[in-house]
Amino acid sequence: MQSFTLDAIDRRILRILQRDSLIANQDLAQEVGLSPPACLKRVRRLRSTGAIRRTVSILSPDALGYPLTTVIRVKLALPIVEAAKSFEAAMAEQPRVFQCMMVAGDFDYILLVRSRDVGDYQAFARGVLAVTPGIQSYASEIVLTVTKDTTEIPVDDR
Repeated sequence: MQSFTLDAIDRRILRILQRDSLIANQDLAQEVGLSPPACLKRVRRLRSTGAIRRTVSILSPDALGYPLTTVIRVKLALPIVEAAKSFEAAMAEQPRVFQCMMVAGDFDYILLVRSRDVGDYQAFARGVLAVTPGIQSYASEIVLTVTKDTTEIPVDDR
């Protein structure tokens, strides 16, 4: 991301777009008090500088048949750069791994995985985790209830 300063209007634009990325430019411009061309110019700048990484549709895992989320803590046998890169590449190829995070602490990575049911997760664990080179151990926790689910990042006024 390029270095730049967000002003109050940029932050308002970002807050609105986080909630509704399909808002028409004219409506967005009206909400933030700009002309449509000026608003569009700002949105383009926010994209080009990396403040807006991408625009996506957030799908319902339940509606698509993947209601089960599992949190997996992974310990590598050798937490060295080459092993980490190899593990990260292997997880990047797995479509059901929707997050792979390197962490500090007793484990090296935390994975978030979507599955159809417990049996489907078990097949993933046996077919992927148990055979991926470099994994010393892993621990799984099945998510029972999600009490908060958001993609919004705080856009603070400064």
